[in-house]
Amino acid sequence: MAEWQDFLHSIAIASKPHRVPQPSRLSRLITKFPQPILGTHETSQCSFAVQAPDLIWLLVAKTTVQAIGLVANNFLERTLVLNDELIYWDEILNSPLYSGLYTLQTSPFRLWQVVRDAYSDSWEPETHSRGSTPIPARWTQFIEFIRRCIHTPKKHSLQTGMWSPFAMHRSEIQRKRKSLSTMKSTHASSIGLLMEACLSFDLGDDISAWDRCKSSNEKWCDMISRTVILVETILRNAVGESDSPGFEESISAAIDRDIAFVESQVDGESPFQKPAIFLDRLVHILQELIPTNTKLSKTIISTHGRPTRLVRYWLPLSMVIMSASTSLRILTNRRAELIQWVFSIGSTAVDFWNNWVFEPIQKLIGTIRHDEESEIAIMSKNSLEADRASLERMVSDFITDHQETNQEGPSVTDIHAITNKVKEGDLTPVLKAYERDLRTPFLGTVRGDLVRALLIQVQKTKVDVEIAISGIDALLKSQQLVFGFVGLTPGILVSYTVFHWIYGVFGSRRGLQMGRKQDGLKRSLRNIDRTLTLSSPNAKGILSHKDHGLLICDTEILLRKAVLFLKGQDLRELRRDIRDLINIQSGIDRQLKVTKRIAWAYSK
Repeated sequence: MAEWQDFLHSIAIASKPHRVPQPSRLSRLITKFPQPILGTHETSQCSFAVQAPDLIWLLVAKTTVQAIGLVANNFLERTLVLNDELIYWDEILNSPLYSGLYTLQTSPFRLWQVVRDAYSDSWEPETHSRGSTPIPARWTQFIEFIRRCIHTPKKHSLQTGMWSPFAMHRSEIQRKRKSLSTMKSTHASSIGLLMEACLSFDLGDDISAWDRCKSSNEKWCDMISRTVILVETILRNAVGESDSPGFEESISAAIDRDIAFVESQVDGESPFQKPAIFLDRLVHILQELIPTNTKLSKTIISTHGRPTRLVRYWLPLSMVIMSASTSLRILTNRRAELIQWVFSIGSTAVDFWNNWVFEPIQKLIGTIRHDEESEIAIMSKNSLEADRASLERMVSDFITDHQETNQEGPSVTDIHAITNKVKEGDLTPVLKAYERDLRTPFLGTVRGDLVRALLIQVQKTKVDVEIAISGIDALLKSQQLVFGFVGLTPGILVSYTVFHWIYGVFGSRRGLQMGRKQDGLKRSLRNIDRTLTLSSPNAKGILSHKDHGLLICDTEILLRKAVLFLKGQDLRELRRDIRDLINIQSGIDRQLKVTKRIAWAYSK
């Protein structure tokens, strides 16, 4: 019994999302199932013979749930890929520029196809003698064939293939788009069937309902059986060209036939035969059908999807290859100049950074820390004091000498008063003497008093200018932080512009990508509203399997794009809204209301 519990625990579904095991790993786990338990004689000897059938059905149920998750996830991922391919073809069809570019991209391969078809049609009768023809004769035949194709209006001639590329490529694109659209509809119907018809027990949330279902073991086993058959039938028929209604009808008919076939194989006496049959079918689904279905789907997508990278980029690659020798020759001839340009650009960038960014930042930091070396200074601190003291001495000496000339020496108190008046800018004694000497300028000049008074006024003017400059100096010091930021701003702006340009050219272009992702988010929400609006619900307002599958795919695209923008509580609320949106039992009217709620709640 402990071995059973450990084995069933290993099949349990992981609690974390995106942890569904791969089909190969799940099939390996199932093949480790103790096969003697399935035998009637061996089981009768076990102590838990009564519980063994229920345990086997429990194993089948757990494996079925995981198989449903694997199949639904595969269909969902391929539907998203198909949606991208359809968008690509729509852009090609709706843009003449893209149509012409596609024609140019595929022209060599189309020309090769036309030549190969015409070659096969024209030389088919001569196949038996081709092996004995010498090589020069073959070239002659090939040239003659080209001439005949150009001048003969045949169905597969080169002229037809070269002069009607637009009509050919548009019909080809429309054919491919139709195939992809049909496949998308089939996958959407498959997802809708898996979500609605698989393991639908019609249970309520109350415990009594669950107990009643648990007591009805036969109904529970029949639902698991139908689910396994449904998954297997969907995988067998999901890759095809049938439309959605025909696909659903064929699935329903195939399920009824398969159930009848299984009932005819069951003996009825052994309770282990039926679960063993479905366990083998699950192994077949995991090992054969899922990989085969995935491979066929990828083949169809690669055949009808966008061209390969070689087809899309052969033209620029060819231009690069053809111009490689010329570019290398130019680089070799101008190697010294290019190296000098690189060094000049590097030294210029370093000098700009040092002179306009690093040094202003150092000065700004010094200003903030009141560093004396970084203070702005227009004039020296002691210059004004020295010039003012010199002016005081000049005035005092002039008044003293003038008083001594008149035999009247000034007292110490008078000298201090004169000094104080000079500090206040009052030169009245000097100006009086200057005015008096101007009456007799010749005598004043001879005595020297007029020249001394004039020189004192010059010194006074110098002191006044220094006082004005000291005021400007004090104003600058009070706004030194502002001037520091002003000096730093040009360097920062230029550096930011250059770095932003480099990041935009060589980086991820996050801003542009973010804008495109926002547009994609709006388109996803618009597709959801369009799916609900154009759907054809039944009388109860329930969506069809196809519309439900398309709705699930559109909501998955919306959620994947929203993860890039929303975090935390906003993302959890969006997940709850999406669960309300894909709940088709609520009716299409309520789903449209949920769509409007998502639109206004996350409009930012």
